Amino acid sequence: MCARQTRPVTRTDVAREAGVSTAVVSYVVNNDPGHVSEATRARVRDAIRRLGYRPNASARALKTGQTGLIGLVVPEVLNPYYAEFVEALDRAASERGSSILLGLTHKDPEGEEKTVRSLVARGVDSLIYQCDFNDEKAYRMGGDSMPRVLLDRSEPLPGLVTVGADSTGGARQVVEHLVGHGHRRIGYVGGRMVGRKSDLRLAAWRQVMAEHHLDAPEPVLTDWSREGGYRSVGDLMDRDDPPTAIFAGSDFTAVGVLQALHDRGLQVPGDVAVASFDGTADSAYTYPALTTVRQPFDEMAGRAVDLLAEDGRAPQSTVFPMALVVRSSCGC
Repeated sequence: MCARQTRPVTRTDVAREAGVSTAVVSYVVNNDPGHVSEATRARVRDAIRRLGYRPNASARALKTGQTGLIGLVVPEVLNPYYAEFVEALDRAASERGSSILLGLTHKDPEGEEKTVRSLVARGVDSLIYQCDFNDEKAYRMGGDSMPRVLLDRSEPLPGLVTVGADSTGGARQVVEHLVGHGHRRIGYVGGRMVGRKSDLRLAAWRQVMAEHHLDAPEPVLTDWSREGGYRSVGDLMDRDDPPTAIFAGSDFTAVGVLQALHDRGLQVPGDVAVASFDGTADSAYTYPALTTVRQPFDEMAGRAVDLLAEDGRAPQSTVFPMALVVRSSCGC
C-alpha cells in the first residue's frame, strides 16, 4: 500500500490555524507594516512556525519583484555565538515570509566586499551585516535603495542602522557579580577588536574595578577562540599575583580557559572563578556550567528583520539589555 503523500501547507491552513483571513496572513508574510495589530501578527507567525508554512518564493517574486531573500554576512559559523545568531535570524526571517542567504567572510577583511557583492548578485532584497565591518564601502553595496542593518553594535554609528546588546551593562553585571563573591584580583581575557568596534567589555571591566578601588591586572588580549582562551591562562596564572577570578569576553574563549585551568590542576570555582559573556546555549554544558551574561539573540534578530521590512535605510540604533545567567563556575 502506498504511503499517503502529505500536501504542502497553504496560506489557508495558516489562516485557519490563527483564526484570521488569508488576507491577514498575506499582510504578515509580506511584512506589510499596517493593517494588522502586533497581537494578531504574533499569532499568525506562531501558526506559521507550528505548521511549517513556506511561502511560494517564485510566485511572490513574479508578483512583487522581490525574492524574499535576506543576505547575511558573517565571519564564520564554528563559533557558537555566530551560529546562534544565524539560527535566530533564520527563524525570524521564516516567520516573516523571508529566507536567509548566508555569506561567510572567513575573517578575511577583503572577503567582506567579495561576499556582499556575491549576495547582491544573487538577488537579495536586503542585507544584514554580522561581521567586523572593515570597510563602509561593503555596507553601501547594492545601492541606496537596499535596506540594510548592522548587527552586534552596542553604540550608534553615524548614518547606519544598527542593532545590538548593551555590552557595557552586560559586562558590568558580570564583574559586579564576581566582586560580590569577594574577589579582588579579577583578570580579563578577550580578543582584539577589528573594524569599527570598541571593546566595551574591557572598558566596563576596568571601570568596575576602579569604582571598587581594585587594581585591574594587565588584560590578556588574544583571539576570539577556544585556543586563545587556553593560551591566555598561562599568561594570567604565571604572574606573581595571579587572579582569583577570570572574566572571559566570550563563551567560546571561556571554554579554552576552563580546559587550561583543569590541565593545570586548578579547580573551578574553588581555586579560580570563571564568568563569561554572550550566553550561548553551549555555556550551560561546560564543566562546571558557565555563569555568563546572555545576549537576547531572538529579540535582536526579530528587530533586525523588522527594520529591513520597515525600510532599513533611516539611520537609527536599537540596543537591548542583557541578562545575567548564574551557574556554578562563579561559585554560586
